[in-house]
Amino acid sequence: MKINFVAFDSLGVKSSCTQVITPDVTITIDPGIADEVDSFPLPRRERYDLVGKYDERIRRACSKSDVVVITHYHYDHYICDRSKRMYGNKVLLIKHPEKMINHSQNGRAKEFLRVIKSLPKEIHFADGKQFKFGKTKVKFSKPLWHGPKGTNLGYVLMVSVKRGREKLLYTSDLDGPYLKSYADLIIGEKPTYLIIDGAASYLLGFIVSFRNFKKILQNTIRIIERTKCRWYVIDHHLLRDYRYPELYFEVFKRAKRLQKRVVTAAEMLGKNPMVLKAYRKNGPTRWLQWKDFSFPELNKLITGAKKNAKSKGS
Repeated sequence: MKINFVAFDSLGVKSSCTQVITPDVTITIDPGIADEVDSFPLPRRERYDLVGKYDERIRRACSKSDVVVITHYHYDHYICDRSKRMYGNKVLLIKHPEKMINHSQNGRAKEFLRVIKSLPKEIHFADGKQFKFGKTKVKFSKPLWHGPKGTNLGYVLMVSVKRGREKLLYTSDLDGPYLKSYADLIIGEKPTYLIIDGAASYLLGFIVSFRNFKKILQNTIRIIERTKCRWYVIDHHLLRDYRYPELYFEVFKRAKRLQKRVVTAAEMLGKNPMVLKAYRKNGPTRWLQWKDFSFPELNKLITGAKKNAKSKGS
């Protein structure tokens, strides 16, 4: 099994596009892209240039693929384009456009299916299903929350690709995961390789609470402790934040102690994460000071947030 990291946030674009090649089939997962958030320490022009560069790489990956997977309908996970290179004569395995889906994704899914029309060879709604291509098995989870339970971001599909003794598990946008049950689901899959999106820490203290952030760290550590992956790639949302090594301090500390390889997609390609390179070159954008997020330090922040909430309510 060969795994190609086509476009990722650690490379400087909003994406987690992954290509998997087995002797039976070539699969591209989530061929979408968008430019990075304004807190990303690159000038807007450079961010747009990176989108152009990796958009072409995504299209090239799809052109060489037999199967295209779309786990949900956020723009950094699919491209709505009547492109023969991307969708012509492909088998599409996609999130159901009407079941377990929020309003915005439902509208995008309908538009996507209208635009691509008869381009694909086949279209299958993949929620909770398994597919086989030769000796390669592609398995989808039931719809899972895109973040905490009840989030208005809707649902995503987790997908695994297995051939022989090798299995890649791609979690899609669980945003962490927040939920222990999702961590247990990942552990139960017994992956050989794991691609997991980290917390959206650039929203920490705003949309992402400190309490939930602590849960994400604990669940991530639980996954690392209870699985035997050859490598763990943590990327996507987390790699929009140049503070990520400090914010995931407890995760990296535990991984080091266990001698587990926990890295970004960029590091898998022998590169430094773009968010760190850009920060060192251009300096801070939003966060002027920060420090290692140990659990004792995080507990203080959670306590402070609770006191602040009570004072506002009184």
